[in-house]
Amino acid sequence: MKKLSIGLLAAVVIGLILVGYLAAVNLPLPGRPPPPGQAMIRIPSPDELRTYFMLRTIISTVNTGLVIYLLIIYIGIYLKTRARFTVGLIIFTVTLLLYAITSNPFLHVMFRPYTLSLFDALPELFTTIAVVVLLYLSLK
Repeated sequence: MKKLSIGLLAAVVIGLILVGYLAAVNLPLPGRPPPPGQAMIRIPSPDELRTYFMLRTIISTVNTGLVIYLLIIYIGIYLKTRARFTVGLIIFTVTLLLYAITSNPFLHVMFRPYTLSLFDALPELFTTIAVVVLLYLSLK
């Protein structure tokens, strides 16, 4: 049964990688001519971008604080119980903390102003790691 679950999970991940690749290749981007019958993505105004980044900064800052609080709770539980499941929750929470920190636009502007880089994909990588940890804990 466990091998079947792992095999199914691997097949789903490979399928999702393929779907993600096809979506990314066909994504209409500013500067790229759209396929026939589709409109070009409208470039947001400076006011729209300012509002977007302000909201993202506020939300990711709140998430960072909440995840730190959750991490403190899980560490306290682990110190009392020494449960292995709690270690998994701590790893999951640390990964969520890294996601919250790296998804903050303020951090991106500080380290990589006016450019896009692989650094911008880090939040998604941390989300993937967090989901893998939850899957591992759920399949145990």
